[in-house]
Amino acid sequence: MRYTHAIVVRIPSKVKMEKRIRIDLDLAAKQMEELCETLREAGVDIIELSAEERCIQQSLFTGDAAICINGTALITRPRKNGNRLLEISNLLNQLAWQVVETPQASEHNKEIVLEGSDVLYTGKEVFVGIRKNGTNMEGALIVARTFSDLAVIPITLPGNQPLRHYVSLISADVLAVGSSKEAKQVIQRMEREATFRYKTFTVKHDEAVNCLNVNDYVIYREDTPETACFIIFVISCIIHFFRQILN
Repeated sequence: MRYTHAIVVRIPSKVKMEKRIRIDLDLAAKQMEELCETLREAGVDIIELSAEERCIQQSLFTGDAAICINGTALITRPRKNGNRLLEISNLLNQLAWQVVETPQASEHNKEIVLEGSDVLYTGKEVFVGIRKNGTNMEGALIVARTFSDLAVIPITLPGNQPLRHYVSLISADVLAVGSSKEAKQVIQRMEREATFRYKTFTVKHDEAVNCLNVNDYVIYREDTPETACFIIFVISCIIHFFRQILN
């Protein structure tokens, strides 16, 4: 998989949070700048949406807004919509993606819920997490219909967290997985249903799972104890790569 563009939202000075959680927005803005700089180093063009003061928190989650695979962008239908979906859809159109809108209801008049954080594309197949207050089976069917040339596998999740809270793609054929009981249940279900086989890289805290592999750059959080583990993993991949060349 080769990434060319990333759509991000500038962090405003005030955000409407669902719960009374204190967020350091200045730190978040700094971290966003660092992320964008790393993405640029990886050869990705950054498209920034302007900040909207006092927006709802869902407006910042661009990863929930669209599922982009092989030239097709599926605009999702989160249970709690932000107000940037139309902007993102228009941008993807301008980038010459084939844009598909998720309908509000199925043919049987059932509500469709689809959130990008419940979808994991491994480069070979697509896993879709099914959970309470998140993506439902109707949403998974829309993914399967849109990307009909790929195996689309629904995975029932044990709690309210999205699929990519438990599992992410850290490298080709390697999945980063948390150590919690819930994460273990998720990876067991994925291994049982998967068309292809994957190696796993287990981290102690589920929060550390949320990493990205962008054009061979592994981007991970620095505020978890697993930072050193990710560095060791990257070094081991480099050593393995050079061993293959030498052999």
